[in-house]
Amino acid sequence: MIKAIIFDFYGVIRSNEYRDWRLKHDISLDEFKISATRLDMGKTSPEEFFDSLSKLSGIPAEDIQKEFSANASLNKDLLNLIYKLKTKYKIALISNASSSNLRDILSSAGIDKLFDQVTISSELGYIKPSPEIFDYTLENLGIKASEAVFVDDIQRFVQTAESIGMKGVHYTDLDSLVNAFKKMGIMV
Repeated sequence: MIKAIIFDFYGVIRSNEYRDWRLKHDISLDEFKISATRLDMGKTSPEEFFDSLSKLSGIPAEDIQKEFSANASLNKDLLNLIYKLKTKYKIALISNASSSNLRDILSSAGIDKLFDQVTISSELGYIKPSPEIFDYTLENLGIKASEAVFVDDIQRFVQTAESIGMKGVHYTDLDSLVNAFKKMGIMV
């Protein structure tokens, strides 16, 4: 029986401005990943992250920050679904992110109270796909892996969740997610 649904943030609940910016400016994934991983692990500050992107791209760090913010949007239809799901299930968030950035976004959007558990990689020092980040979340929710569904736009992260006993959904769009939930018996 499913007791909790755990969502990724960037690329699911909110647009992935990191990926969008990298692609727009033709920055190699390998170079970008070094800076992003350091940020997600809590080993560098957001300011240092944007400085590193500035060095990679030749664009001033301040302009990069503005571009990230200008291109960001919440998936309001998915948020509406999550509000409905919250009446029947525990709702959690697992994100590879900078704690200060993500917590500010959740608070300013007024959705921080939507989640029973918020797990942010930079606070733990583990990033997806490390099983530890999933174990930590399950423990804090007080449930077993078999009682949870994990939703992410990155297939290998979904596969890790499944490897520890969770059900997984690779997020592509809202209709596909709703159909996957219905097949699992999740009341939407």
